[in-house]
Amino acid sequence: MGKLFEVLTNFVNEVNSNVEIEKLEDKFNELARVFLYGGYIKVRDDYRIYIRTVEFYFHSEKENGIHDPIVYHRNGKGLKKVPYFPLMTLHSHDSGYDVTFEKEQEYRASVLIRSYEVVDNNGHYLEWNKKDMFEEQSSYKFNTQSLYLRKLLNGFSICGENGIKWVDESRKQTSQLLIKARERVYQIDADGKKVKCTRKWSFTRKEQV
Repeated sequence: MGKLFEVLTNFVNEVNSNVEIEKLEDKFNELARVFLYGGYIKVRDDYRIYIRTVEFYFHSEKENGIHDPIVYHRNGKGLKKVPYFPLMTLHSHDSGYDVTFEKEQEYRASVLIRSYEVVDNNGHYLEWNKKDMFEEQSSYKFNTQSLYLRKLLNGFSICGENGIKWVDESRKQTSQLLIKARERVYQIDADGKKVKCTRKWSFTRKEQV
């Protein structure tokens, strides 16, 4: 299994704004395995965040490309012209956190961390609870509140050992991924009606960490 920075670099080098959707989805399938089995987000020496579900987002900046209007970081949404993020930027927005892999003048691309496990430096799982906090649990738990990752990630430098960084660490895949449509993603059809997006761009790991 390749390292995350390398496989994302390969994606950007190989995929252009006019990519066919079948090829794009094959690439997402490959990338999903690296996000889900290829490492974790290290928050200083305090926490490890393992991604359990990723949702892919891809929006071409070209008129005839694949469009994904729900993408936050793109031209014309909030700002007329939005700068491109460097590879593997951790992007906070109204729905949670993305890891980005954009190609300048071509497209915006990212994964939303939809569900995840948090493990502290004592090996305990942390779960978000009704008290608005992550709390230590006695057994395996995962979280589905992407937005509340800010409680763990905000306020740290993304550079160096004292901040946030991705750590490559391969784990064995023993089960098929759960592949389905993304949650709460809608598009406008040819009749101008709002319909649920059926693109199966959500990938979930079934194994525990």
